[in-house]
Amino acid sequence: MADLHHRLLGESMSIKKTIYAALLLCATCGRLMADPTPFFTLHPLGTGVWAAISPAQGKAGSNAGFIIGSDGVLVVDSFVEPAAAQALLDEIHAKTKLPVRYVINTHYHLDHVAGNGVYKDSGALILAQANVRAWEHTENLKFFGDKITPQQKHMVETLVLPSIVYRDGVELYLGDRQVVVRVLPGHTGGDSVVVVPDADVVFTGDMFWNHSLPNLIDADTQAQIASNETFLKDYSRASFVPGHGEVGKAAEVRAFKDYLAALRTAVAASRGPDGSAAAVVKTVLPQLKTVYGGWNYFDYFAQHNIEQTADEMAGRKRVPAPMPRAPTP
Repeated sequence: MADLHHRLLGESMSIKKTIYAALLLCATCGRLMADPTPFFTLHPLGTGVWAAISPAQGKAGSNAGFIIGSDGVLVVDSFVEPAAAQALLDEIHAKTKLPVRYVINTHYHLDHVAGNGVYKDSGALILAQANVRAWEHTENLKFFGDKITPQQKHMVETLVLPSIVYRDGVELYLGDRQVVVRVLPGHTGGDSVVVVPDADVVFTGDMFWNHSLPNLIDADTQAQIASNETFLKDYSRASFVPGHGEVGKAAEVRAFKDYLAALRTAVAASRGPDGSAAAVVKTVLPQLKTVYGGWNYFDYFAQHNIEQTADEMAGRKRVPAPMPRAPTP
């Protein structure tokens, strides 16, 4: 099964419907697939810190991970497939008898939240930036297009929402182990990164994609560049777990930041006051392919990246409206 973003943007709606019907069937089948191999591989990143890396065309749809402290476990993201979430929960139970206390959703996109119910049923609390709760049942509908089926609509509208939200971040303690959750701008407007200070590990969600072209449907690319500069400044020696791709270091974060900068520069130089979207794509696509044609998802996202960045820079890109802040008492 192709990656979620491949499925949503790279294939026809008829194929998407077939895939999502199968995805929904898997969700109802629940836990028939106990073997995690089709979903992810586990990578240790220090004592009690693990990255669950989904292959580029894997059924889990994105990366995830978990952190074991002295009195519990925190999970980062829950995949597109509930069976993948269950497989990760089984792996956690094989490594520790401690309970999973928390799940952090790094953003609202379907491939990072659709397994929330597995963790809620196990007793975990789901946390995310406030916009994730506001957008999860609504903004995820757009990935199915105008011909969304009642079954697809029901699936999105019954996703398990975060029960605890924050605006700018939160610190959590797994006994004596500190986990710092920071909110940074760029990918969706409701993005969290999860930092494990004592292991020098940062789970970035989709703020960083390792040698992979990103989904920019909601992105503010200038802000995302700045957030990746923050990674390099504040966590220069860390291991970075991306939303997609292998675990990286500073060099890989810099390469991704440079891709976004190159994309913006090329689009700005090509769009002109009267340039059509097709003309911009025709000019920019070969430039990007020369350097980035070997990256994951190039064939699926390159044209979308160009068009969406052109819209962003022209001020006509539609992005989700954030939840208003409550008035200060």
